[in-house]
Amino acid sequence: MARICNGSSDKHLYFDSLMEGNMIEKMKPSARAAAQSGFREVMALAESKGCVNLGPGVCALRTHPRVLEAAQRAIASGGNSYTEADGIPQLKSAIANKYAAYNQMNITPGNVLVSCGATGAFESVCKCFLEPGDEVLMFGPFYQYHARQVVDRGAVVRCVSLRPPAWTFSEQELENAITEKTKLLVMANPNNPTGKVFSRAELTTIGAICRRHGVITVCDEVYEHLVSHDRPHVSMASLPEMFEHTLTLSSAGKTFLVTGWRVGWLIGPANVIAPLAVKSDETYLCAPAPLQHAVAECLAFTSDFFEEIQSQFQKKRIRMFSALETAGFTPHVADGAFYVLAGYEQLGYRNDLEATKGLIEDFGIIALPGSTFSPSGKNTGMLRFCFAVEDNLLDTACERLATATARAFAATP
Repeated sequence: MARICNGSSDKHLYFDSLMEGNMIEKMKPSARAAAQSGFREVMALAESKGCVNLGPGVCALRTHPRVLEAAQRAIASGGNSYTEADGIPQLKSAIANKYAAYNQMNITPGNVLVSCGATGAFESVCKCFLEPGDEVLMFGPFYQYHARQVVDRGAVVRCVSLRPPAWTFSEQELENAITEKTKLLVMANPNNPTGKVFSRAELTTIGAICRRHGVITVCDEVYEHLVSHDRPHVSMASLPEMFEHTLTLSSAGKTFLVTGWRVGWLIGPANVIAPLAVKSDETYLCAPAPLQHAVAECLAFTSDFFEEIQSQFQKKRIRMFSALETAGFTPHVADGAFYVLAGYEQLGYRNDLEATKGLIEDFGIIALPGSTFSPSGKNTGMLRFCFAVEDNLLDTACERLATATARAFAATP
């Protein structure tokens, strides 16, 4: 029997109640099952427990005044409307100049697509290149957002293991993982979550295998300036014969400590930029207009600015390693980014979840379980620590690691 609605208010209540139970059911199953990366939940837990939060990779550092001033000038200058889908000419030229100076890649603005963060660039790649049933190779442990974008296009992730302590991979395993369905190899260099910086020799090996099998390499290089002084960054696309086989992603977020600006870019052969720009336009229209102008100015900073950023993270990396070793963890080699994966076997925790909780209870620190980045989601015997925090917080974390260790030694009969 039909319900009779008396007035607009009653009508709205009726339709609200009708949709309340049904809307979620109309959502795609994959979307209903999707969960956030867990970073926000981790942050909430850290705050409720009064912990030092070394879990989420949000880069909680103050932005340099010169970068902020560039943004203020850009906003005040009036460049606040939609831009070209592939980015403003000034930024594309600045990116091309930067790649010539730092990455040893002679490119033109026609090789550049400005995007809404490196994530936006990767989404455009997935939309343009992947069809259901395609296969994508990734080195594991990996950045979860890469895998989610791939799976969302109906493609399949096949993993090649990076093995601690030096995060090496097997050339044979990589070769064997390629099938007739393999279309892309997606990798982050430096890597999240391991902090691995791939050597020129390793990149040459990976590139040769991909060329031999007609596999496109997609290299996320957002941490390219955050490397150890003795482990220089090498871009895959800079190697002989690799530019035409490689799509390079990067962004301003990590380098300039402005992860919320969402200004990234993609470098690739000129003939693929236009289709990628169309997909980027369909999703985001453009990267934030005034911030494109600001990033163009920042990319022209002299090398001492970037060296200062590099040194800042190098000091934090060394500090984090030392503190973890003192506390009984086993930190594995990390020459880039701002993460350390550390084994907890000496501390007696039985699995990743227990170790995460134990870190909160025993040290007053929160980190992410290694299983978050595991292809299988199974225990890894490791936790990921992010040291992209202000020095006062890192000081507190290191003191807690030392103090808790001292208490443990004192309690040992």
